[in-house]
Amino acid sequence: MAEGTKTGVGLGDIESKGSSGLADDACMGSSESAEACCREQGLSLDPELWTGLPEDVLDKVLARLPAQSLARFRCVCKRWNSILHSRGFLNLCSQTPGRDSWILMFADPYYKAVFAYIPKENKWLHIRLAFLPSHVDNVTAAGGLLCFRLLEANGSSSMCICNPVTRSWRKLPPMRGRWSGNLVGMVMDMKTLRYKVIVQTKHVLPYTLRTEEFDSGTNAWRLTSSSSANFTTGSAFCNGLLYFMAWEQHNGAFICDGVYAYNIDRGTWTSAHAPMPYFYICPHLVECQGRLLMVGGFWEQPALTVGIRVWELQQSSLDWIVVETMPQNLFKHLLKRPGYRLFNCVGHGNLIYLSECTSPHLFVIFDCSQRLWYEVDTSPPDNFRATFSWFSFTPRFDASV
Repeated sequence: MAEGTKTGVGLGDIESKGSSGLADDACMGSSESAEACCREQGLSLDPELWTGLPEDVLDKVLARLPAQSLARFRCVCKRWNSILHSRGFLNLCSQTPGRDSWILMFADPYYKAVFAYIPKENKWLHIRLAFLPSHVDNVTAAGGLLCFRLLEANGSSSMCICNPVTRSWRKLPPMRGRWSGNLVGMVMDMKTLRYKVIVQTKHVLPYTLRTEEFDSGTNAWRLTSSSSANFTTGSAFCNGLLYFMAWEQHNGAFICDGVYAYNIDRGTWTSAHAPMPYFYICPHLVECQGRLLMVGGFWEQPALTVGIRVWELQQSSLDWIVVETMPQNLFKHLLKRPGYRLFNCVGHGNLIYLSECTSPHLFVIFDCSQRLWYEVDTSPPDNFRATFSWFSFTPRFDASV
């Protein structure tokens, strides 16, 4: 483990709605905890059966548990706790199909409180990131890890990597230049679990803006191509390219100037040169099944959103083509306040989830493969707050920082 890494396996700071939190289980004895866990899952515990299971069979059973349940069951006995440190068991977890995927929603400007929505169960978790240092921002996610910018006491910036389910984090080596703008991107090779972080830095003598790329395999930064665009933090990874939107200020307002693609293998930038759709608002880039999509509102006059559409970037003609328009009844359910035009959006497998920023009591979902729209009612935790950033996230105990 790299110097400066801090870790503590467990989800003790995760609470699910309707429960008192995972930390409570740590106070129980082994049998009491096991029985309580089984009661919660609606299962009956047969001691003769479970105590006689071979360890390899039991490991396969445990590997199929959802991440939050696996973390809670660690208190049953010493062995169940120790296997979370076992490379063999972690590899087994990574090879188990059907692992839960979450939608992470950061709910405070300091990125210390995050809510996770579990689509399979229509259930919510509240995750506290209090173990992270203060003054972090510009978050992104990939492969079960989070990446933050850390503002140091001397005014400089560092990049941090965090695994929220193992509660481990570390500060990356210093960047070669000085942090500039809001560009933060991250990708992971799911076979090797090797990740890359992409940022923009400024350099003097002469003054230039450069792209820097960190590779966890080499544990080092390298300078790649020059860049001058004002990128946003939101990105979409599609077919080896990391896409970002660039913004420019016109008459006091920021207007999307276009979409740029960073080639992970070559370390080079290219502009999509695709004219942005006319009369769009609140655009989001998402990837679905190898397709680059943009979800945004459209309006007939300024400051009045009248609908939401999904566009697809046609690589051959470099045009944004309308895929589908959200039905008006769902649009009115989603944005109930007159003139309100802001919404959050994330690609999640072959689905796109949309919700109002302030309180997602309703998800409007677009199925890209079926080209169907539908809605799902949900009940976020009582302490839920307005969200700033959404990410599709698969919790992994085997993802190392």
